[in-house]
Amino acid sequence: MTFLLPAFPRLRLAAVAVGLWLCAFHGAGPVEAAKALTSLRVVVVDTDGKPIPRASIVVSRLKGKNKNKIKGDPLQIKTSLQGAAPLPPLEQGFYMVQVISSGYQTSGEMIELKEPEQEYSVVMKSHRDQFSVHTAK
Repeated sequence: MTFLLPAFPRLRLAAVAVGLWLCAFHGAGPVEAAKALTSLRVVVVDTDGKPIPRASIVVSRLKGKNKNKIKGDPLQIKTSLQGAAPLPPLEQGFYMVQVISSGYQTSGEMIELKEPEQEYSVVMKSHRDQFSVHTAK
């Protein structure tokens, strides 16, 4: 039976390798804490309170409170005819929400998602005439 003894250390080594592989591809451990999510609804209106349909909304997850560091790809969606856009559940944390619509000034603000359901309202200001100043060198 001496030929079976070397197989046991190999079996233990194989079991450890499989366990490490499972941890690497299926989370940090067998029990992983569920991440808190928020159902966010963005409502876009003008200064008279009228809904702005088809406004473009860009939602970017931030790395902490740093407005310059985006985590992952931004989510883009348009508002309905009623000026509302329900987003899919998002991980709680800090986000930059930008709203763009023809005839209005672009809006951008950092918000924190910390409740199971939140609504974020944006009041868009009318477009102002723009001008550029160029200097000759």
